[in-house]
Amino acid sequence: MRTFLAFGASCALLAATSSSRADAPRATDDIGTTPARSYAPPAAKSAPDRAEPAAELAGSNGPRLERYRHIDAPIASEPPGDWAVLHAGLRPHIGRFAGVGTLAVAHARTERFYGGFSLSAIRNDAGTHVGLAQLALGRNLSDTFGGGVQLGLTENRARTFLGLGQTTLGYNRAGDLTGVYQLAAYNRARVFQGVLQLGAYNRTDDDFTGVVQLGAFDHARRDFSGLAQIGAVSATGPDLIGEPHRSNRFAGLAQIGAASSVDGNFYGLTQIGMASMTSSNFRGLFQLGGLAAYANDFGGLAQIGAGVLSERSRGGQIGAVAIAFTEHTGLQLGGLGNYARSVDGAQVGVANLGERVRGVQFGLFNHAQSLRGVQIGLVNHADDGVLPWTALLNMGFGDGDGGGPEDFEDRRAKQAARR
Repeated sequence: MRTFLAFGASCALLAATSSSRADAPRATDDIGTTPARSYAPPAAKSAPDRAEPAAELAGSNGPRLERYRHIDAPIASEPPGDWAVLHAGLRPHIGRFAGVGTLAVAHARTERFYGGFSLSAIRNDAGTHVGLAQLALGRNLSDTFGGGVQLGLTENRARTFLGLGQTTLGYNRAGDLTGVYQLAAYNRARVFQGVLQLGAYNRTDDDFTGVVQLGAFDHARRDFSGLAQIGAVSATGPDLIGEPHRSNRFAGLAQIGAASSVDGNFYGLTQIGMASMTSSNFRGLFQLGGLAAYANDFGGLAQIGAGVLSERSRGGQIGAVAIAFTEHTGLQLGGLGNYARSVDGAQVGVANLGERVRGVQFGLFNHAQSLRGVQIGLVNHADDGVLPWTALLNMGFGDGDGGGPEDFEDRRAKQAARR
């Protein structure tokens, strides 16, 4: 017993940073836990109307003794403060328990639990639970959980969870979870620090720091740091279709899903999906989209998909259609066509379109407004080429302005002003 109590005391130090009172102000009050409340005994009842006066013991003005029928007699309502070994009851409300375990037929409420397990058939509430397990056929609720597992059929909740994991068929929710896993149909944590979130829907409201989110829909609404995010839908950041210049971050090896989305920046090896999207910066090797791949600013080995799009890109764009709305540095290999406002490299496809081209265009139809390089195709057009229109081959040598993007933009602005 001494060894067991020593274990309980050491675990209690782990949870000492959190209050055991459910009614204290919290940043995560919306989590909905309802653990045991501080006990306040009910106000004393006035003398029952049916009390029968006893004989006077000290004259007419002396004190009176009253006797009660058994159905009116007051009962002790103060919950036990400390228990040892085991405690069982229908709806026990315990201030502090230190022992092996508690058992409740209906609803267990414990201010501070230090021991092996607490078991309830319906609902199990604790302010601070430090032990091996919190078990319920229905719901487990805890302000601070430290120890092994929360295990229930329908729901587990904890504002602060330090332990092995939360397991249920239904819903797991934690404010700050430091443990190994969450396993349920629906898992949610404000901050997850562990190994695995596994379920149909996995969500972190702030940060995921672990190994894997694995489910049908995985959503780290702020930052993801781990090995992989794998699901039918895998998303990092507040929105599935995001906005540029957001600072949310995916940092890991792979994001994999039928739809893979980062509303912010991607730093990793690969992003894979039928549709893959990074709203800000992509820094990795491959972005693969069966139907489409998009990054606001792509820097990597290749964007690959039926349609690949970026505002600006450095590396390769490979697909049926490849588009860089602002600038592209590297190779654009579009089976049907390529477009980039500014190209430094090569375009290879049926139709190649560029406004400022520094490199090679190879296709059936090639177009450039400003060309410093070579066009090879059936029809070639360059406003400042050796000839504006040619067949098979055309070349451009620039016009002595240096040929840089800034010069090209200045010339475009002057042309627009003259119109």
